[in-house]
Amino acid sequence: MKLNKKNVLDFIFRLTVVIVANTLIAFVTVWFLEPAQLYSGGAVGIAQLIKRLIESTGIETFKLGWFIFLVNIPITIIGIKFVSVKFTILSIIAVVVQTIVTNLLPDAPFDLVPLQDGVVPKEMYGYILTLAITGGVLGGIATGVALRLGTSTGGFDVLGQALALKKNISIGSFTMILNVLIAIFGGALLQGSWIICLFTIIRMVLNSLVIDKIHTAYSYIAVRIFSKNGLDIANAIMQEMSRGCTIEKVIGAHSGSDSIEVYSVVSSYEVDKVYKIIKRYDDHAFVTTAPVKDVWGKFIKHSIV
Repeated sequence: MKLNKKNVLDFIFRLTVVIVANTLIAFVTVWFLEPAQLYSGGAVGIAQLIKRLIESTGIETFKLGWFIFLVNIPITIIGIKFVSVKFTILSIIAVVVQTIVTNLLPDAPFDLVPLQDGVVPKEMYGYILTLAITGGVLGGIATGVALRLGTSTGGFDVLGQALALKKNISIGSFTMILNVLIAIFGGALLQGSWIICLFTIIRMVLNSLVIDKIHTAYSYIAVRIFSKNGLDIANAIMQEMSRGCTIEKVIGAHSGSDSIEVYSVVSSYEVDKVYKIIKRYDDHAFVTTAPVKDVWGKFIKHSIV
């Protein structure tokens, strides 16, 4: 890729999003999930699970951030093979940020939920629920925004992208299945507390709902463009976005002038790119968009970055 001012600014923007989003995720893990003894999702949840499993044997372990780093190593390898190298590089940066911030953050100003033989005092239920809801929403916002803006929070983002590209499975559905398994194994089986398991699932459901609400990378959008420069717009969409277009000559009923209609189907995260192309050739183009339930035929899945 040619290095120019636009590319440099784009990388700086994405890098900033990665740092901010993953700092927030680390903050959520240390200050909201750990005090409530809840589990995060994805790679962080697996890291928590491994750490607590080792500690249950009486062995003292190192800080959680290092477990997060180790769990992400095989996931990163998968990303390099099945997703894009650029997305994987951003994922590596995300993991490094999470590792450093998680290890450097001071302990949460909240009390640790007492858990003895899997029993949680009933008076702590509201406290745990508050931390679960707050952590779920904040974590979902951080992950959703990162994905929507073409960056990563590492971990299952990489696996989710691989499955979305290869198997047409939504990121939210993929992460939810694995996260529920983490909640059951960690909360119910390892810690012997179904209450911890249930509150963890509540947090995970909220997290996934927020992610899917913000990040809808593989929903389909039909774009109809009416412009005198429709041919130029269609060629730019095909060349720059590798998206097919259908063009048709039309006549404006009000103006009576000839125009060209361009029809294309893109992923929802690509709509902004289409708008930029349109504005380049015609600031006065008339554009409509509509959701598309499904697409049959040749529709290439692109990585978000």
